[in-house]
Amino acid sequence: MKKVYLVCGTGIATSAILRVKIEEYLDDHNVQATVRQLRVAELNPGFIDADVIVSTTAIPPEIQEKAPVVDGIPLITGIGEQEALQKVLEILRAKS
Repeated sequence: MKKVYLVCGTGIATSAILRVKIEEYLDDHNVQATVRQLRVAELNPGFIDADVIVSTTAIPPEIQEKAPVVDGIPLITGIGEQEALQKVLEILRAKS
């Protein structure tokens, strides 16, 4: 199963908003994925097994080397939301 990490500063509020939008979009497009909410401080380069990371905060370069990172801010503001969701979908489909 595909894995999506949702990352924000605290791993609670903002990533919860991302989770609702990502899960709904993936469900609408028949893509099954495990979705995890995390704080950026919880990311350890040795244990990254995500297919994609959606983040509203800066991700360290050593994490970016492990999985593609999609900017999650558009999912909060609504500006560019569809493009961000489509990018997540494309990344997950390419990993088939």
